Amino acid sequence: MKRFVVFPLFVAVLACPGEKKVSADTIPLDTMPADLSGVQPDIPAAAPDTFTPRQIPRATQGSGPSVPAAPPALQAAVEREQAFSRFCYQEFGQKADPTLRGGVAMVVTVSGSGIADARVANDNWSSRAAGTAVNRCLNEKAKLAWKLSPGEVKAGKYVVQLRFTSSG
Repeated sequence: MKRFVVFPLFVAVLACPGEKKVSADTIPLDTMPADLSGVQPDIPAAAPDTFTPRQIPRATQGSGPSVPAAPPALQAAVEREQAFSRFCYQEFGQKADPTLRGGVAMVVTVSGSGIADARVANDNWSSRAAGTAVNRCLNEKAKLAWKLSPGEVKAGKYVVQLRFTSSG
């Protein structure tokens, strides 16, 4: 019985070739010069340029209607809730870049019932990626964090300047 098991195994070992050793001397080298000037490359055409210039809102451009600075009542509301803007700076900016510094100019739209909208119109960050994260946070939360009593500030658009530096 053992013969029937050992014999096929023996045949299989003999039938399998071993590794062939190839030396560098047996590989032919093509050392003939060739003219490649007639070879046509098969490279796809370049993709169109997808860059679009950043559109700066009219509030921060030198031409066009200017947006006035925030009146004292609006500035006081912003200062009352400075913990919110500090949160955006620390959690979204400094965690990505501990040396982040800079500032933003926000355009705040005031309606008869309070703050209707607040958006970053211009920024000046030491790190583009970390600053963009701070801007996103400010855009999402500013109009909810800053509170005005109805009629406290005349309806319109105003610029609020915020500056951020690391405190350590």
